[in-house]
Amino acid sequence: MVETLINQSQNVMELMKQLKKVASKKGSKRAELIEKFTANHHSFNVYTYASEEARQSKEVDTLKLKLDEFSSQFDAARYEDDGEVNVEQVHVLYKEVLVAYNDMVIALGYDKHVIDIEKF
Repeated sequence: MVETLINQSQNVMELMKQLKKVASKKGSKRAELIEKFTANHHSFNVYTYASEEARQSKEVDTLKLKLDEFSSQFDAARYEDDGEVNVEQVHVLYKEVLVAYNDMVIALGYDKHVIDIEKF
């Protein structure tokens, strides 16, 4: 189950990367990415409850918190295609999420899934 959690977290990281790129744009493409990100984020959260190891991991908890913070930056855009997003904050939180992700994969023994933060 931990491997499934890792795989799902990689999906979330990829969608987060795409969402960061369109954070300042308005319209249906951003709205579609927000929807995909939100669905994958939800799935990630569900998988965290399916594994005892994940439930007890402070690194998993930290990643969940950071993902929630990142996700909340898009709240206005979830309900209106032209909703304002704090792009600066998105960029700050993006890096914080990547650090938390790396900490989680290392703590869970999946070091080979570490992301190069400067290139991602």
